[in-house]
Amino acid sequence: MILGNSQYRYSPVKEAQNFVWVADYMDGTYLSEYNLDDRIKNDYYQIDKHKLIRFGLIGMGSQIYFDVANGIFNVNKNRIQVSYVANGVEYPLTGRAFLYNDITQYKRAWGDGKLLSKTASGRIRNNIIEHVIGYKKAMDLANVNINFKNLLHIPQNKNTPPFLEIKISVDKELDGELIFRVNGLIANKLHAPLLKNRAGVYNWELI
Repeated sequence: MILGNSQYRYSPVKEAQNFVWVADYMDGTYLSEYNLDDRIKNDYYQIDKHKLIRFGLIGMGSQIYFDVANGIFNVNKNRIQVSYVANGVEYPLTGRAFLYNDITQYKRAWGDGKLLSKTASGRIRNNIIEHVIGYKKAMDLANVNINFKNLLHIPQNKNTPPFLEIKISVDKELDGELIFRVNGLIANKLHAPLLKNRAGVYNWELI
């Protein structure tokens, strides 16, 4: 496996892309965006979600991933958990014995070039602004149906911190808080009122 092994912390194509995604499988094998030995590119849609145990990014001396068995993000060995609390009831959105294997990843980028130019210097050049990884999960907790999307944004601008984008909807109105824990300790709380069947979106910076 790659994720969790500190030997692997750099992109095999770092001159072109700072981070690459990695999918770790339960049989000890893995699939990476670019092979770590010959740098051949692999297709994201080749990932076998039924065998997946970890999914994340390696690059720039970091490992950033989540465990499929509980949805907990690990950012350079810091474990980040998310829950929602309302009316004295805590709904653990991560850390449950669910399968968080409905994964997603994408890159935000901008292009620069001359569309009508036939020369190499006029071709479109892509510049990645940020990498995004995460998952979505539907769950029933304490008689509340919850749809939860957890996305981690990694901006390429070193002056912009990474952040979690939480999108959550429920089947009843709740006036509560999102609770963020780092290594088991509460790091932050966000007031997050939720309307029935309406999605709320909240961002939390990892500082």
